[in-house]
Amino acid sequence: LELRPAAAGRTPLMISREERMARNEVASREFNEEIEEAYEGEPPSNRLDIVCECALKMCDRTIDITMAEYRMVRTDPRQFAIVPEHLIGDIERIISGNDRFAVVRKREGTPAEVAMEENPRG
Repeated sequence: LELRPAAAGRTPLMISREERMARNEVASREFNEEIEEAYEGEPPSNRLDIVCECALKMCDRTIDITMAEYRMVRTDPRQFAIVPEHLIGDIERIISGNDRFAVVRKREGTPAEVAMEENPRG
């Protein structure tokens, strides 16, 4: 358990299920950002394998995605690319998808706040 400074009246030990799940997604996104950086300068149609950005702690699934698709997902820090069956409806909703992955957006409140606060793109 990582202790973070208290935010909005919470003590560091009062991490909710929603916040814990959002932090799992953020960790996957950070890993995928490193993968994307390794392919910087490649054509947008190039495909890469990224890790599923779902909230499930033990997920080991990968997603086949183009550079252009991944950049589209990253246009909003509340968005993540997941394996469709990993949707957790109480913290996110599917906004688009195809036969390889779904793009989800965090619901307002803690999930969206964590996603935006931990956005590596700034």
